[in-house]
Amino acid sequence: MKYPAYLSLFFAACLMQPHSADARIGERRDSFERRLFASGGIVLRDEDERTSRRQGGPYTSYMKYLGGSAEARVYFKTDDGRKPSQSDVADKALGSGWEVHVLYVNGKSVFELYKRVGSSSSEYETNALLGILGGGGFWKEAEKPTAEDDKEDAPITAFGFDYIRSDGEVRAKKSGGGLMVFQKQLDEFLAKKHETTLLEKAPLSVQGF
Repeated sequence: MKYPAYLSLFFAACLMQPHSADARIGERRDSFERRLFASGGIVLRDEDERTSRRQGGPYTSYMKYLGGSAEARVYFKTDDGRKPSQSDVADKALGSGWEVHVLYVNGKSVFELYKRVGSSSSEYETNALLGILGGGGFWKEAEKPTAEDDKEDAPITAFGFDYIRSDGEVRAKKSGGGLMVFQKQLDEFLAKKHETTLLEKAPLSVQGF
């Protein structure tokens, strides 16, 4: 299947994304799932359940820009490492734990969302997650633009971000009591595609006034 040039370039960059044992963004799906399932995680397979949990998610409106090589999966992980039973899943009685959304492109993670279920995440948990997802680097707080800043100098971003990893390749944002971690290249790609779409729609939307 042939993709438009802009998609082909993005997918090629995803395949060349460096991978290490500590890194999570850029990790293959089978590696991510092997580790998660070993510690009490499951993938949510019911379509209605997945749709409900993805509704209003920060990445859902951008999926249309990524074509057929993109796949979003939703996982649940218990607090204590206990694997939920099938009856827990069927009755939606998963209990306290973490809901995890992962967006894969060409089988590699480019976006991850961690949401607390059954309780609010603490600052300690957020910091621990950042440490785990740091890929062997460290996180720096993003500079907040001021009113005097030139708009052209503002970072290109679809999601916005609070932190950037020391290698400059991964961004993170606190979101609704949870944490989003995503590839910088994905963030910029989606922002540019969305802006282009809005520009193309604008003349048609105001036609007839």
